[in-house]
Amino acid sequence: MTNLPKRYHPVEVEHEILKFWKKKDIYQKTVEYRKSGPRWNFLEGPPTTNGFMHVGHARGRAMKDAQLRYMTMKGYNVWRRGGWDMQGLPVELEVEKNEGIAEKGEIESAMGLDQFVQKCKDLVDYYLEGWVEDSKRLGLWLDYEEAYKTRRDDYIEHVWHFLKLASEEGLLGRGYRVNPICPRCVTALSGHEVSQGYETKTDPSIYVKFKRKGVENEYLVIWTTTPFTIISNEMVSVHPDYKYVKVKVDDEYWWLVEDLMETVLDKAGVEDYEVVEKIGGNEMIGWKYEHPFRDEVEWHQEHDEEYMHAVVTGRHVTVDEGTGLVHTAPGFGPDDFDIGKEFGVPVFCPVTKQGRFTEEVPMFEGEYVFDTNEIVPKQLDEKGLLLHDETVDHEYPHCWRCDTPLIYVADSTQWFLKMKGVREKLVEKNQQIDWTPEWAGSGRFGDWVANADDWCISRSRVWGSPLPVWVCDDCQHEVVIGSRKELKEKAVEFPDEFELHRPWVDKVVLECPECEGMMHRESFVTDCWLDSGMAHTASVDYLGDESLFPQLFPYDFITEAVDQSRGWFYSLLYTGVVMHGEAPFKACVSQGHVLDEHGGKMSKSKGNVVWAEDAFDEVGADPFRLFMLSRSAPWTRLNYSNKEVNHITKRLDIFWNVFLFAETYMELDEFVFDKDRMFSGLSDAKLEEKWLVSRVQSVLEEFHGYMDEYLYHHASRVLLDFITEDLSRIYLPLVKRRVWLESDNPEKLMTYDVLFYTLQTSLRCMNIFTPYFGEKLHQDFLMRFSDDQPETINMAYMPDVNDSYLDEELEATFDVLEELRSAASHARNKSGIKLRHPVKKIMFVPASGDAAERANNLHDILLEDLNTREFEVIDSERASQFIELETYPNYENLGPRFKGDTDAVVSALENVDAKRLKEELEEGLARLDVNGKEVELEPDDVSFSEQLVGELSRSDSRFGTVYVDNTRTRELEAEGLVRDVTRRVQVMRKEMDLDVEEMLELVLKFSDEESVELTDMFSDYLATETRAESMQLFGPDETVDWDSFEYVKDWEIDDLKLKVGMTPK
Repeated sequence: MTNLPKRYHPVEVEHEILKFWKKKDIYQKTVEYRKSGPRWNFLEGPPTTNGFMHVGHARGRAMKDAQLRYMTMKGYNVWRRGGWDMQGLPVELEVEKNEGIAEKGEIESAMGLDQFVQKCKDLVDYYLEGWVEDSKRLGLWLDYEEAYKTRRDDYIEHVWHFLKLASEEGLLGRGYRVNPICPRCVTALSGHEVSQGYETKTDPSIYVKFKRKGVENEYLVIWTTTPFTIISNEMVSVHPDYKYVKVKVDDEYWWLVEDLMETVLDKAGVEDYEVVEKIGGNEMIGWKYEHPFRDEVEWHQEHDEEYMHAVVTGRHVTVDEGTGLVHTAPGFGPDDFDIGKEFGVPVFCPVTKQGRFTEEVPMFEGEYVFDTNEIVPKQLDEKGLLLHDETVDHEYPHCWRCDTPLIYVADSTQWFLKMKGVREKLVEKNQQIDWTPEWAGSGRFGDWVANADDWCISRSRVWGSPLPVWVCDDCQHEVVIGSRKELKEKAVEFPDEFELHRPWVDKVVLECPECEGMMHRESFVTDCWLDSGMAHTASVDYLGDESLFPQLFPYDFITEAVDQSRGWFYSLLYTGVVMHGEAPFKACVSQGHVLDEHGGKMSKSKGNVVWAEDAFDEVGADPFRLFMLSRSAPWTRLNYSNKEVNHITKRLDIFWNVFLFAETYMELDEFVFDKDRMFSGLSDAKLEEKWLVSRVQSVLEEFHGYMDEYLYHHASRVLLDFITEDLSRIYLPLVKRRVWLESDNPEKLMTYDVLFYTLQTSLRCMNIFTPYFGEKLHQDFLMRFSDDQPETINMAYMPDVNDSYLDEELEATFDVLEELRSAASHARNKSGIKLRHPVKKIMFVPASGDAAERANNLHDILLEDLNTREFEVIDSERASQFIELETYPNYENLGPRFKGDTDAVVSALENVDAKRLKEELEEGLARLDVNGKEVELEPDDVSFSEQLVGELSRSDSRFGTVYVDNTRTRELEAEGLVRDVTRRVQVMRKEMDLDVEEMLELVLKFSDEESVELTDMFSDYLATETRAESMQLFGPDETVDWDSFEYVKDWEIDDLKLKVGMTPK
């Protein structure tokens, strides 16, 4: 144990404590120490190891650690295994970039799948090292040694086990439907992946005429922002309940919905038109039209089913935008696909997964679909079918990893986990979860669960958990494998070197149990969200040893960012309910995102990302954590800048300085904390000690209440406000002179005991937010002045509320003190009187009897705290004597009414009793004698101004009004000056880094003789406060040998010039 540094340096403290934790194996000792406690289980949402930690990640991880430390210090045996999400598309994309691979199809020719997979492993291992280092630097205590990794074979086996179970329950199957595809990554995406990638995109917005078949000059008007899809148009959808109008424009007739008619015609530049017919949408069903590209695309010539190129009905049609007639292409939209299926229309999807047209569209063969968006409108215009062409900025789904715009294409090869049969159970179990905030579960997540589509889990990629489905080459029989053991048993030949990744698993062939044909694996890997979604089971190796799982499931707590509502939260719930019949977590805190200092999204391309490592090095991990946890509610967005964190550091500086104050004097008196001594003597203690102990109980009550509700921002603010306001600003000034009493003085010992108790309690609570700060002060302060401390603060128990020391009336009394202090300070400022300078008298006019009684109970404290010679509680009648009321005529009212007599009225007002006049006007009218004639005045005829008499100043508070008598006497001036001088000498002592008990030789030279005389009046006070063994005062004309002093400094105190010389004795 060493003396505390004079200043708090976060980064230095943190590196010191990191070494201490490592050397003493503090984390493992703490885990062992809590082994006998009740279980509390945390499930780590695994970070993806394809980049480094930024401050957004670090905010969530700070929340995790605060919760884990809180539960640990409450005595729980906390399960806190780490985890890492190490597979998936993001990793592949970075490897492709690093290796110069332009697209997925080049992987095998460039290096082969085995080398590509090895590169993926190397990359995630590289990032994993950084994540572990940054997490430890943040102070996040997890079990990193046994952390689960989704790339491991034993983990992947759990994914296979789940899929086999899902297959047996009829939840796994191949589907033919429209799926979102990333043309760059050449793979399908799930609905929750799509939801994460919406960006603003500028697209064409075109209005097009489709000519009705067999009807002269009649057209159906449609609208689209994806012109390329018109190539595959097969139907036009209308709403059966909407009204549609036939509008005559020149010699043509256009059909569109009535509600949007004016909007569409205005865009088309049509001013003269006539509505000639109106019918319901249900009357239009079956109308045939001519496809605009029938001549260019054979498909449209070869197909003429009943509803091909016809009007159909659909309730997905809206009148929010467009024309009310929806261009419908079953090959390119989920709703369109369903409509086509309903009306028996075959799907036409002439686009590859790379987003390029096939040979079925000769004019665009090999063209990227979005490149044709500019060409299609021109061709329609040439055909005389384009009504209007503009651009629109709208939200469009992009790949959440490579930012490529997605396309929706019909695909029969993808595999899905079905919602039918499980949706109701998911909704039910979600309602049993404790969500923070509540709306995150009932609203955002609840809506997603209730309306989610089947989950597309297949990905046409390489680095991931292989889809464990083998299909017979001959009879198409399917087998789902649930484990490595099962695969080995059913394999025709099983290689010696094998792992559950491509390409090794692709080489395993099975014999078909139905026809003895050869079975090959479907070449997909699974959605990486399925990997992380199995963490509830795979993280504890459930298949290898089932004994641990029942002790943990369902887990008590998880927390991740709000976007995981459609990611990890969903995959956890789905897999947990299907596999175990329960939601896998009891409580969840949904985190808000972190933005840059201007409120913008952080991104590498913008260069505004703040990396966690850089933030820790610049501002320190503890101030960073406390900023993140106290700044705003966990679920709200937060703007981040290192500059803002420095404000939090200043509040920790205050806390540190309180410890320094305590250390200084407790060390001098060889103090040892005695809890029994404190509580047994508290009934006879001074009011301020009783109050502070009561405040500790109130703060603990609030703190625990907030922490139990995961409201970290409120819990941390309660602590910070208590430390900076109650402890530092109120209590310490009241007791700072008491520390100079004899060491065995009972009052002094009580002060030390209460101060130590308060610091210990506050520090243990603060430790969950600032663990380095907590450990440093535990080691170098608490352990020095107390014989009853554990090896680490993390083994200490979180303090509980002791209701027997809670005194609400006393706390209410000190609320009055705080208000009076603030009001008196404000009143002083009005007269330019410094707080250090004493005043003659302060008077308080209470707003209630309670306020009066409480102020009187504080009389002796208020004398010192308010720095006043006298303090008195007075009534409002007496206070009225301090006020002179002045009357001001309102000429704008008086002039028009009294005209030539206005001056006489004003003259009469100067002689009237202003107080009586005001009272009369408050009742209505006032009568005034003007040259013997009585006139009536109205309330708006005059205004009043209150002026304080003498040297008084005034300020209001919520408990009443404070009057300060600022009359200056020679004695008051002298004491004020000496206090100013004392402050300057104390600053110089601090600059010389002198110990508190070191004595001085002190010389003061003043620029005027009056100041010498004033200072001499309180020379004993000055010598005592500055620890001056010898002290000399000199006037302006006297000579001083300044070279004989160790430290000399010039000061200015208002107009006074002061020179101070000092030498330690």
